[in-house]
Amino acid sequence: GISIQPTVSRRDHPRFDRRLITPSRRITVVVVLLLVVSAGCLSSVGMPESGSPATDTLAGEGVTVTVTDVVDGDTIDIKYANETHDTVRLLGVDTPEIHTENDPAEFDGIPDTTAGERCLRRAGENASAYATDRLGGESVRVVFDPESERRGYYGRLLAYVYVDNESFNHALLRTGHARVYDTAFTERERYEATATTARSDRRGLWSCVDLDGDATT
Repeated sequence: GISIQPTVSRRDHPRFDRRLITPSRRITVVVVLLLVVSAGCLSSVGMPESGSPATDTLAGEGVTVTVTDVVDGDTIDIKYANETHDTVRLLGVDTPEIHTENDPAEFDGIPDTTAGERCLRRAGENASAYATDRLGGESVRVVFDPESERRGYYGRLLAYVYVDNESFNHALLRTGHARVYDTAFTERERYEATATTARSDRRGLWSCVDLDGDATT
């Protein structure tokens, strides 16, 4: 006939019999668990790198890549250590275009005229030259922002780029080569303050604000 075996619960199984766990084993398990948790907590604390600007809160993170091409002032092509390639759109900044037309209305105070467009084109060329000089062929760190999407509308990575342990995104604003791009990101408040100072000092593209009357017609 059919023999019916008694059901064995998980608690009935020897592997789950609490009686088999002696006091000494309990102590060992607790110690091991404490060590694992401690190691995990320590590894999650990012140590600041030497020379890292105190305000660059994300400077210690990211991945190291090589810049293979500078597309324009705010876009670069990169190569990873495994020889794969990608394109990075610098997060939070926008330099004047060199491959398409510029809209002066996007740059506060710059005349919406032919002269204003020409001035922005020259500023875009200067920004591209600056990016090529600082980034071309260099080893840089690409850092992502938890408040931003990882990729933009055109599939490009959105990231901060650090060269010589300095945020190049921020450097573009400080030198007047870019405006702050209207999007969400962690560094936005600091970036806006830097851009305001650059505009007040008429650095870089912001010199286009002061085009004389003859040039703006």
